Amino acid sequence: MARIIFLSIMLSYCLINRPADASAQQILVVRNQRFRPYSEALSGFRHVLDERFKGLDYIVREGKDAASTIRRKKPELVLAIGMDALYAVKNTEIPVVCLMVILPSAGSLEEKNITGVSMTISPERQLSSLRRMIPGARRVGLLYDPKKSGAFVRKAQRVARGLRMHLLAKEVSHAKDVSRALGSLKGSIDAIWMIPDTTVVTPETAELIMLFSLENRLPVCAFSAKYLELGAFMSLDVSAFDMGKQAGELAVRILSGANVRDIQPVEADNPTLIVNESVARKLRIPLGDELRSKVRIFK
Repeated sequence: MARIIFLSIMLSYCLINRPADASAQQILVVRNQRFRPYSEALSGFRHVLDERFKGLDYIVREGKDAASTIRRKKPELVLAIGMDALYAVKNTEIPVVCLMVILPSAGSLEEKNITGVSMTISPERQLSSLRRMIPGARRVGLLYDPKKSGAFVRKAQRVARGLRMHLLAKEVSHAKDVSRALGSLKGSIDAIWMIPDTTVVTPETAELIMLFSLENRLPVCAFSAKYLELGAFMSLDVSAFDMGKQAGELAVRILSGANVRDIQPVEADNPTLIVNESVARKLRIPLGDELRSKVRIFK
């Protein structure tokens, strides 16, 4: 009898203290591309979720199949990787965590069932890095579409004033306006700041920006290391795996009972500063030993 009572007590203890069991929980992963960064982001996401929950069922679909899968499977959570995937699931009422996207500032998302990790790095961090690498850059040029990046640029203007920098921001509403806007900056700036505005930055306009910087001997601060190959001087990069982990932390809160309405989007964390050494030499920007110890060098 005593043995039965003991086993009953132990069983009750295990049931009460066991890790969260999500064996019946399904997560719909929506992605339209099989880019390596997308796969790395998903790995980071699963790294966090699989440590916290047991038996999660991941269903991977393309955007065109998302709506029908949501209706049939009724997952507890949707992970949207990339803007196309996010657009494909915006009309659902199920909680959505998004990745590899550029989100509006916190609190400005219209859809209350969506949160996630924005690829945008805070203007404080970007301008402080630019100031550290190019102390003489007091006048910084920037092109942006006010419909997409207006809130970010207004915040950046305030940050620039605090750093005693002048941010000369030019509005563009179409990629065809980029050439004209660049011309208006000639002779007025010490550096160019590229932000991830999809109106401004396309494969064609990125080449225009790099050509303008080369002709006018202006360093470019970019938002991705891929632009270093085109001639940018520096970039702040965030690991896709780390962004996936951030998204995983948001998902843990939702699956643990938090209301997605109460979880604000976050900016990508822990960026790495990468500097193009050959461009630094061409522009005669010194890279001392102290700076080299704090950045990654692209050769």
